[in-house]
Amino acid sequence: MATLAANTYNLKLCFSSWVCPEWTVAAILDGMQTYGYQGVELRIGKGHLHGVELDSSGDYLADVRKQFDEANMAVACISTSFSFTNPDILERKKSLDGLRQALRVSEALGAPYVRVFGGEINPSLEVAGVVDYVSETLNEIAEHAEKEKSRSMVLMETSGSFSHSRYTLEVMSQVYSPKLGVLWDVLHPLRVLESVESTYDELGDHIRHVHVHDCDYNEDRTRLEFCAPGEGFVPIPRIADLLKAGLFRGYLSYEPLRRGDDIDPDEALPLYANYLKGIVASAPAK
Repeated sequence: MATLAANTYNLKLCFSSWVCPEWTVAAILDGMQTYGYQGVELRIGKGHLHGVELDSSGDYLADVRKQFDEANMAVACISTSFSFTNPDILERKKSLDGLRQALRVSEALGAPYVRVFGGEINPSLEVAGVVDYVSETLNEIAEHAEKEKSRSMVLMETSGSFSHSRYTLEVMSQVYSPKLGVLWDVLHPLRVLESVESTYDELGDHIRHVHVHDCDYNEDRTRLEFCAPGEGFVPIPRIADLLKAGLFRGYLSYEPLRRGDDIDPDEALPLYANYLKGIVASAPAK
């Protein structure tokens, strides 16, 4: 059975431009080839030097895609910061309009996914009502993607208030569309004391992309401290086993919590690549 599983899951390596905001497209491609990554997430709206933004011209996007195609590399995801918990419907519509633009960019680059956040739920509001209007907004963008026959889909990340799988699952149950899925950021559910097994049991059918990073706590567990992969509390090997058992075919994407200004990408990227390659190559635990 282990041999069969090894032939049917496909875990590929990816990183976010959050780790290398000062890298151009050419530098990103060189880093991917040098360190053994197959995909990259392009973070937009933060002034990263890859230059891909909501208002990028069709000609520029076509040139970026040509560079990736010629290098046999992939833009795995367009990462936005849009969220939808704002009680002001006009603010949610602004985010929705931006998300439509992000889908245009994603289509032009051949990226299968656009990342969004659910957002932070104001404690003065009832969770049920906020989840309802987050779902309504995402349902609208899902209908737009279906109408436009978009090849890209929107992924809501397990972060913020939606670190809880129960909140994310409620959105998925209200928006029954092939154009909406989940980006499993493996750290944030752990921060709200949810085990990786519980998260995967609830959301596994919806997970299309995975963010991996490791952290530890300070002495009284009130703050996060950054550490090398395998040295913190995130059970990355167990996560990989769950994905292998579920025959996951997608990316394990390294996205640091800190902006890349504080990180040397030429240290962090090979460190994570070597660690993740070992986990991907190992047989699933029985």
